[in-house]
Amino acid sequence: MSRFNRSHTAFFLLYAIIAGLLSGCGSAPARHHERQIDGSAKLKTAEDNSPAMINVQLGAGYLQRGDLDVALEKLQRALKYDPKLAVAHSLLGVVYTRMGVLDKAWKHYRLSIKYGSNDASIVNNYGTFLCQQGEYDKAVRYYEMASQNRFYQTPYVALENAGVCLMKAGKLEQAEKHFTEALKWKPDLPVSLYNMVIIQDKKGKPFKVRAFLQRLEAVHELDDKMLAIGYRAEKQLGNLTGAKQYYQRLAQRFPQSEAFKALQQR
Repeated sequence: MSRFNRSHTAFFLLYAIIAGLLSGCGSAPARHHERQIDGSAKLKTAEDNSPAMINVQLGAGYLQRGDLDVALEKLQRALKYDPKLAVAHSLLGVVYTRMGVLDKAWKHYRLSIKYGSNDASIVNNYGTFLCQQGEYDKAVRYYEMASQNRFYQTPYVALENAGVCLMKAGKLEQAEKHFTEALKWKPDLPVSLYNMVIIQDKKGKPFKVRAFLQRLEAVHELDDKMLAIGYRAEKQLGNLTGAKQYYQRLAQRFPQSEAFKALQQR
């Protein structure tokens, strides 16, 4: 099997696992939400029909369905056929992470990088694991490495992941730069737009808050946090009509939310 076919296969298998294997607080689009891969893709039939890759495909399918025990069995079988198959190690890292067996997750993620360092989807996957474990700076280095791979078809995924990881680390300026780069590639990324609203709100820039909220609402329904930020921004801009509209929407849709209760107490 050619190196291209194996890398191509690995990309599509990782690309197919449902997004949000690592998520933080907030509703979708979560303000702290990494995507190991873009979850919009469907699992694709690999060009490689070797026993190892057939078992990887089966393992990925069971992983998608949440059947971790069978996924584990299939992926371990894949490695019996090919112990250096990076995509199998990467997916085993996901399985063991979900099982809470972190020592084995670390082992397989490191092996995935050892054997698949040129595959951006595998590098991105490892970055997400590192961020999940609180290794923020190291995670960002791997995300950046993935985004700079000229063969990577979705560099904005890694850039967005880096931004979210930096948000978790409290490094808003650096996060903003990564979200900005991600949005240059794909201007309608809900997670990046969501986080940019938060960053501009924290920086006290209501005009930019308004602009990013408008872009976000064009692609995703606003949650209670976004509506509350919109209310504050319009009030700061002296647009009392706009502020009232945000307030009414918040009251109608999220009357029990902490965001609405906080506004009532002012």
